[in-house]
Amino acid sequence: MSSTRASDHYLHYSFGLFCLILSLVCSTVQSEELQILTKLKSALQKSNTRVFNSWESSVSVCKFAGITCNSEGSVTEIELSNQNLAGTLPLDAICQLRSLEKLSLGFNLLHGPVTKDLNNCVKLQYLDLGNNVFTGGVPDISSLTELRYLHLNGSGFSGTFPWKSLQNMKGLIRLSLGDNPLSPSPLPSEVVQLTKLDWLYLSNCNIQGAFPAGIGNLRELINLELADNNMTGEIPEEIGNLVNLWQLELYNNSFTGKLPVALRNLAKLENFDASMNYLEGGLSELRFSTNLVSLQLFENKLTGQVPPEFGEFKKLVNLSLYTNGLTGPLPQKLGSFAKFNFIDVSENLLTGPIPPDMCKQGAMKMLLMLDNKFTGEIPANYANCPTLTRFRVSKNSLSGTVPTGIWGLPKVNIIDIASNNFRGPVTSDIKNAKSLWQLFLGNNSLSGEIPADISGATSLQSIQLNNNQFSGELPSSLGSLSSTLKVLDLSHNQLSGEIPKTFTSLRLTQLDLSYNKLTGPVPESLSKGSFTGNPGLCSVGKGSVLPPCPHK
Repeated sequence: MSSTRASDHYLHYSFGLFCLILSLVCSTVQSEELQILTKLKSALQKSNTRVFNSWESSVSVCKFAGITCNSEGSVTEIELSNQNLAGTLPLDAICQLRSLEKLSLGFNLLHGPVTKDLNNCVKLQYLDLGNNVFTGGVPDISSLTELRYLHLNGSGFSGTFPWKSLQNMKGLIRLSLGDNPLSPSPLPSEVVQLTKLDWLYLSNCNIQGAFPAGIGNLRELINLELADNNMTGEIPEEIGNLVNLWQLELYNNSFTGKLPVALRNLAKLENFDASMNYLEGGLSELRFSTNLVSLQLFENKLTGQVPPEFGEFKKLVNLSLYTNGLTGPLPQKLGSFAKFNFIDVSENLLTGPIPPDMCKQGAMKMLLMLDNKFTGEIPANYANCPTLTRFRVSKNSLSGTVPTGIWGLPKVNIIDIASNNFRGPVTSDIKNAKSLWQLFLGNNSLSGEIPADISGATSLQSIQLNNNQFSGELPSSLGSLSSTLKVLDLSHNQLSGEIPKTFTSLRLTQLDLSYNKLTGPVPESLSKGSFTGNPGLCSVGKGSVLPPCPHK
C-alpha cells in the first residue's frame, strides 16, 4: 500500500471516528437535556396549561413548545412566560443546561424559593422570573456575568437584594426589580455604574434616601421608574444628563425642592409623573418639554402659573395637577391639538375661563376642574363631546346657562356643577344620559321644573338639586328609578304639590325634601326623610315631627 493511500485511509478512519464521537456526544447531550426538561415538566405538573403537550420523549427537545436550540441541538432558550405554570422551580436541574441563554418564566404562578442554584446558569443573558409568587430572597447571582436583561419584578421577593452581584453585570441593559417587599435600601452605587442600562424599574421596592451622585451616568436610560418608595431630597440637576429619557416616574415619595432647571434638557420626555411629593416652586422648567404626552404632578406644593407654552404642546393628552397652589389662567389652546382625554386641575387657585377646545379631537373622557376660581360660562363645545364620562366643575364662580347637550351626553357618569352661579333649566334631553350615576347641581340659581324625562337616565344613583330655584311639582316618574336611586336631595327650592305615590317604591338611603312648598301627606315608607320647612305637609303615621293629616 502506498503511503498516499495509507494516509487517505487513515484520514477517512479518523473522520469517521470523529463523526461517531460527535454523534455520541450530541446524543448524550440530548439525552441529558431531555431528562432535565422532563424534570421541569414534572415539577410543574399541576399547571393548568397545554404547553407541555408536545414535551414527549419521542420528540426532539428542540421541537418542544417554548424551547429553542442552537445549531448543535443544545437548548439555548426556555420561553414559558404567561402559561399559567404552577409549582416550584427546579433550578438545580435547569442550570445544568450548559448552553442556556434565556430563561423566561414571567407571569405565572411559580412559588417557593429561588435557590442558589440559579448562580450556575452562567451563560444566561435573559432572565425573567417576574410576576410570580415566590417566597424568600433573591440569592447571590454574581456568576451571571453575561446577563443583559434581568426581570424579577412583582414576584414576592423579600429580604436584602444582592446588589453587589450587579458589579459583574457590566452589559446589563434592563433591570426590573420593582413591586417586591425588599428590605429598605438606598439606591445603590452598583446600579448607577450600569452605564448600558436603558430601562430601570425600581418602583415599590423600599428604596429610600436621596438620589446617588452618579445618576447622571445612566445616559442610555429611556425609562426610569422609582415611584412608591421612600426617597427624599431634591431631584438632582444630573437628571438632565439622561437626554434619552422617554418616561420618568417618581410619584409617591418624599422629594422636596423645585423641579430642576436641567429638566429642559429632556427633549424626548413624554411621560413625567412626580405626583404625591413635596415639590415647590413653579412649572416653568417644563415649558421646553414639547413632546410631553402625560404630565402628572398632583398633590405637591407647586405655585405660580401654568406655562402658556402648554397650550402649544402637540402631543399632550393627560394633564393632572390637582391639589397644588397654582394660580392664573389655563392656556386657552390647551388640549386642542392631540386626542386630549384627561384633565384634573382641581383644588388650586386657578382663574379665568375654561379652555374651550379640550374635546376638539373627540377623545375627552374626564374634565375635572373642581374647587378653583374659574369664571365665565361652560364652553358650548362640551355639549358635543360624546366620549365624556365625568364633567366636574363644582366650587368655582362659573355662570350662565348650561349648554343643552351637556345634560344628555351618552357616556357621562357624573355631572357635577354644584356651588357656582348657573341659572336656567335642566332640559329634557337628560333622558339620553343612560350612563349617568350622579347628578350634582346644588347651590346654584337653576330654575324651571324638574323634567319628567329625568327618569330616562336609568342609571341614576344620586340626584342632588338642593339650594336652587326649581319650581313646579315633583315628577312622579322618579319612582321608576327604584332599582338604582339611593340619594334624592331636592331641599331648599320652590317645589310644590304633593309627594307622588310612586315615591313609595323608591329604596332611598337619603331623602331630603326640606324647605319647599310641598303639601299633603308624607307616605309612611318615606317617614325617615327630611321634610322640615314644608308647612303644608302632614304625617299619616305615628311618631313623626310633622302634624298628623286630618281624617277624611
